[in-house]
Amino acid sequence: MSGTFSREYVAVYDLLYGSKDYAAEAAFVLDRLQAASPAPLRTVLDIGCGTGRHAHLMAGHGVRVQGVDLSDKMVALAHERGQDLPTASAVAFAQGDVRTFNLSQPFDAAAALFHVFSYLTATEGLEAGMARVRHHLPVGAPFLFDYWYAEAIRRDGVERREREAENDAWHVHRLTEPVWEKNNDLVRVNFHVTATEKSSGTVHRWHEEHPMRYFDPDFLEHRLARQGFKVVEHGEWLTGGPPQAGALGAYLVAVAV
Repeated sequence: MSGTFSREYVAVYDLLYGSKDYAAEAAFVLDRLQAASPAPLRTVLDIGCGTGRHAHLMAGHGVRVQGVDLSDKMVALAHERGQDLPTASAVAFAQGDVRTFNLSQPFDAAAALFHVFSYLTATEGLEAGMARVRHHLPVGAPFLFDYWYAEAIRRDGVERREREAENDAWHVHRLTEPVWEKNNDLVRVNFHVTATEKSSGTVHRWHEEHPMRYFDPDFLEHRLARQGFKVVEHGEWLTGGPPQAGALGAYLVAVAV
């Protein structure tokens, strides 16, 4: 897992992803977790919590959420942006690497959203992350994560994209140029970002590369079984139907055994 998400990128992160339906995603995740749980959910571990938007939305459904993120900048922003929200007392954040973190407490369920596990490009790192999650869950507790679905990449390939977004403070242009490494089941997503501060006219330009691994469900099922999980559901992200070659986003639900 590389040092992605620079200081500049974190500053405009929520703006670039403002079109995501975080509320629908949080509700979908809690619904799938609750369906797989033997008891009502009280606590949820949110791995790769970013700026905390999913965490607070899940907390709005009546659960306590502990967020963990590799980026100390993301965690700092999550603390800052969440302190005045009505769910502030039900959410906590900590810096930690999914492969090594230890919170010294169990949770009723866990989720890793926005393709956190696709960032674990080495198999040993992927299994280490799964093992860390398992360490924090009692037997029967569910774990959900979304990922890049291999058949979608194989069918549709990768493409260059551009995106513009702005608010009162920033205007941002992002050019995405992916490089497909077919032999490694990997896409190197190169972001070229130009962000202009409206108040001063200062222009920031930077590039960062996000290596992303895509997966076949059978591969994930096997790796999870090695770390003490049983997969109970595979699906297309947000629809709940079976994964489809035309849809990049997929998810699975596994329970600790």
